[in-house]
Amino acid sequence: MFILAQSSSGSDGSSALANIISIIIYFAGAFFCFKIYEKCGVENPWFAFIPILGTYANFQAGDEENPLLWTILACIPCVNIAAIIKLIIAWVNICKKINKSPWLLLLMPCFSVLILGYFAYG
Repeated sequence: MFILAQSSSGSDGSSALANIISIIIYFAGAFFCFKIYEKCGVENPWFAFIPILGTYANFQAGDEENPLLWTILACIPCVNIAAIIKLIIAWVNICKKINKSPWLLLLMPCFSVLILGYFAYG
């Protein structure tokens, strides 16, 4: 007898709703990053809506040297730890550029969209 690896714990409606909410949160965060990149003078702020290009725009906005290299390194397992540290430094530089406290970055894991909204419009 074969056992199929399927779960019937949730209805299709609840998973569809969760997907819609996730998409809304993603686009809200991308829109706020778009506005932040505009404030920082990034050449193509619309990169915020495309995942890997958004990382490139982050490095550009944070005035990191060679943002293309750091974006590529961010996609390589184990090496991406150094790129993440560089990305945090880039966000600190972005906070300084837009005159916001870098200490707010500590709240990003729990309140990322709210913090990005504050950075974009606050």
